[in-house]
Amino acid sequence: MQNLFLELVFVVSLALIVYLMALAVPRMKEEEGMETPQKKINLHLDKLDTFFIKVKDKILRRTKILVMKIDNFISKQLRSRHERP
Repeated sequence: MQNLFLELVFVVSLALIVYLMALAVPRMKEEEGMETPQKKINLHLDKLDTFFIKVKDKILRRTKILVMKIDNFISKQLRSRHERP
């Protein structure tokens, strides 16, 4: 069970690293004259990028709030233990 957890953490961290590296790479602009002969798959990468950016921002904001709440809780616990004789 521990091995499964460690492998999951490892794979998720690798996926996160790949995603962050993909965000850092600048996008190439598509030229109007160049059209691919096969347009079977119509992916809206711009919409997908904006969706992922919104989700990432929400997750980061919520994580920041959670960390601040935990920090406040720990600070209160330390103050209360420090004030006790």
